[in-house]
Amino acid sequence: MQNSARCARNHDVRITVLGPVGATVDGQAARLGGRRPRALLAALLVADGSLVTEDQLIDSVWEDQLPAKPRQALHTYVADLRRALEPDRRARQEPLVLLRHPAGYALAVGPERVDTRRFVDLVAAGVAAATAARPAEALAQVDQALRLWRGPAFADLADSRFLRAEIGRLEECRSLAREIRVAARLGLGEHRQSLLESQELVADYPLRESAWALRVLTLYRCGRQAEALQTLGTARRVLREQLGADPGPELARLTERVLVHDPALAWHC
Repeated sequence: MQNSARCARNHDVRITVLGPVGATVDGQAARLGGRRPRALLAALLVADGSLVTEDQLIDSVWEDQLPAKPRQALHTYVADLRRALEPDRRARQEPLVLLRHPAGYALAVGPERVDTRRFVDLVAAGVAAATAARPAEALAQVDQALRLWRGPAFADLADSRFLRAEIGRLEECRSLAREIRVAARLGLGEHRQSLLESQELVADYPLRESAWALRVLTLYRCGRQAEALQTLGTARRVLREQLGADPGPELARLTERVLVHDPALAWHC
């Protein structure tokens, strides 16, 4: 029994949700099954190791389409998920990954083995480097972070109510990472290489004033002042139409600086 327990502890379980929900055990894809067992795994994952009650899991997995015996069905899915994540666990052996508590369940997977946690940590490191005026380091950190994405977060469960807040949080963090990437490249003098990326940024996040500011700065540093001013006009129109408000002071001040060719807008190596 002790040898079996040690073997189980050595399993390398990794969870990925920056794209379709998936898991690997020792580098091999785990057979999670269909939508409901994946929703079970997602509900446990977003709790970040905290206890999730059976009632909460039932609500997350089935929402408004409860089976005749929801607790029994939940226990079946839990057993199936345990077999997928702990393939050598023996009957009645203490689980090591999907833990049972009197009031519910918890997922015991280290943060370095969950792509969302690695992503958020890398973006935080990128923010710190950008704040310290280390653009090369900031670029390296957010590049690593963005490469973790394989599609929309929780792609196969994106319509689940219980994931809306988490998906929104991750998408907000992703937009920040993309802005840091453009800003870092501008800081390294890569203005022309940033033209397409800054254009995609405002297309994907048209309500982020910071994205518009980066697009304007990119155009300006490429010697395209007229297009920069035109882009500022587009930003004002979009924000008024979508939010019913004028842009904030950042874009207003940037308009003035572009008009007078403020030397501070130029790149300084």
